[in-house]
Amino acid sequence: MIMRCLAVVLMLLAAAPALAAPPRIVVTLKPVHGLIAAVMAGIAQPRLLLAAGADPHSHALRPSEARALAGADAVFWIGPGLEGYLQKPLASLAAGARIVALSEIAQLRRLPARRGGIWPGHEDKDHTDDVMDPHIWLDPRNAQAMVRRAVTILSELDPSHGDTYRRNGDNVLVALSDLESEIHRLLAPVRALPYMVLHDGYQYFEARFRTNGIGAIAIAPDRKPGARRISAIRQHLRQGKVRCLFREADFTANIVHTLTEGLDMQVAVLDPMGRNIAPGPEAYSRILRQLAGSLENCLSYAVGP
Repeated sequence: MIMRCLAVVLMLLAAAPALAAPPRIVVTLKPVHGLIAAVMAGIAQPRLLLAAGADPHSHALRPSEARALAGADAVFWIGPGLEGYLQKPLASLAAGARIVALSEIAQLRRLPARRGGIWPGHEDKDHTDDVMDPHIWLDPRNAQAMVRRAVTILSELDPSHGDTYRRNGDNVLVALSDLESEIHRLLAPVRALPYMVLHDGYQYFEARFRTNGIGAIAIAPDRKPGARRISAIRQHLRQGKVRCLFREADFTANIVHTLTEGLDMQVAVLDPMGRNIAPGPEAYSRILRQLAGSLENCLSYAVGP
């Protein structure tokens, strides 16, 4: 009797359709990896390509990273405007791999790149013609567009888990909407206060939350400002028109020291990549909360009681 029941069970198992293995997904940046990981929750973990501290502007691909790309069913990246080092490796991948350039999503809000220095306003003269600012993930509504695209791609690659991807995606969209409202409330008291950044990587955040960034020392990490720009910015800081100067953890502090020496200037750190935040489904919201908290803390302190 027992053997007969066991035989029936084995027959049923053999007849049942097997669920396809989940796709192998590679995501280049931690903030975006957090979004994709949330969509894939309960199914599989995407591979984060860049380790903490790696600079997407000028990274050199490691052998382990090249192997991860070669074995991927899909790769989510921002695009050549940010990750130029990936253009050749991605072009050489197998024809079946899906290469998803998130900067090309039709529903994104795209902003032209700005020039360095002091921005007198948001007129066209403050922007670089025909060059898009690639830091698209710092707008939560752009993040929602990325999530929708990820749900579509993953459901096409892995239809057996399509319902889960769609359900997870809906939950992430709601969480992103709540996150946007939360940050608006946090920054409301300091929204009008002027600040400067070392690297102009925050335009999407500024535009969405209407904060008052008035200039950047450098356009990109690999483009150091000249002596004339440093002199002009220091003169502006001396006039007391800037509440806070924000640098990034992986930038040299020498320029900041030169600019602020002898001045009563608050300096704080912004981290758009979440260097100290663990990868995973919660990473994106933690990165934006940390970014907003750093702005609020420094600007509030600069105002004083």
